[in-house]
Amino acid sequence: MRIKAKNPKLISAIGEFMNVYLPCVRKRDDDTIASYRYSLNLYMTYLEQALSITLATIDASDFNQKNILAFLSWLKSDRGNVATTINHRLSDIRNFSRYLLKKKMIAPEDYEEIREINDVRDERVTDFTWLSVEDVKDILQSVAGNRDAIRDRFLLSLLYESGARINEILSLRHLDLKPTNEGEVDVHFFGKGNKHRITPLSEEIWKQYNSYCESGYHLTKNPEELVFYSYRNGQKNKMSSDNVSRILFKCEEKVRIKNPKLIHLHSHIFRRTRAMHLYQAGMPLPTISEWLGHSNIETTRFYAKVTEEMKRDALHKLSESADSIFKDDTVFKYADDEDMLKRLCGLK
Repeated sequence: MRIKAKNPKLISAIGEFMNVYLPCVRKRDDDTIASYRYSLNLYMTYLEQALSITLATIDASDFNQKNILAFLSWLKSDRGNVATTINHRLSDIRNFSRYLLKKKMIAPEDYEEIREINDVRDERVTDFTWLSVEDVKDILQSVAGNRDAIRDRFLLSLLYESGARINEILSLRHLDLKPTNEGEVDVHFFGKGNKHRITPLSEEIWKQYNSYCESGYHLTKNPEELVFYSYRNGQKNKMSSDNVSRILFKCEEKVRIKNPKLIHLHSHIFRRTRAMHLYQAGMPLPTISEWLGHSNIETTRFYAKVTEEMKRDALHKLSESADSIFKDDTVFKYADDEDMLKRLCGLK
């Protein structure tokens, strides 16, 4: 027997939100859409467990302040989620509620009550961790015994020097890497919301890219092909972040033999590390914000929360020594040239 939904219009709205609004109207990437899907599914799980509300019985009015507040408490008590995760789920549910408001499926006053829900305060005392220059060198050297050593070294080198998000790296096509007259390379990234930015990288990255391609991975360098791929069912597919996690897991195992205190490796730690190295080298926060593709400089200010020792260390810029990951690193070469940095970041 076919089950009839209590509110078919709401079911259609959820489908349109996931399949049309997010990917086509808002131009959200696959990871962001997956996050919304997971958050909405979690909310439905809560409603079913706490109030016996299912997709067949849910109504737009079930997206209300009382239910959402209870959902946030459930995330903490039953699922053990930390504040950052809870706030991420809240943001997704709040944005979907705003979509329902646009569709006139919930009242403005009901949405206003949802909008007023504050983020959960993170009371954890956590250390802001990143990798040292020596750590990064050790990690890059640790891939030497891998079956795909040339690819893995290029991938991790690019991940570090660009400071890009993992999905931005894995979405790169050959046409996005453009060599300069100086033998360096400009990489065109398309970040959250498909926002475009150009990141200038070193001659070393361009050399690694060419070695990677010429080693058999991309002999033709088809401009439209993805730079990083994996085979599934005999066909090339976009490499997944899980592939990168497996590479980093092996790196961590090897480096820990030499350095047992090495922090846990994940793709985002390279982005954080790059930002901290740039900050220590004296790059201004607005420029770092542009470099990382942050839409709000307040996000970048997190990197300014440093110890007095770090501030003293910043006096000895990495550009003034040979102690950088790549000796011809474009960023550190121009660390004292604010005008050049702005031009490199597309600000002039």
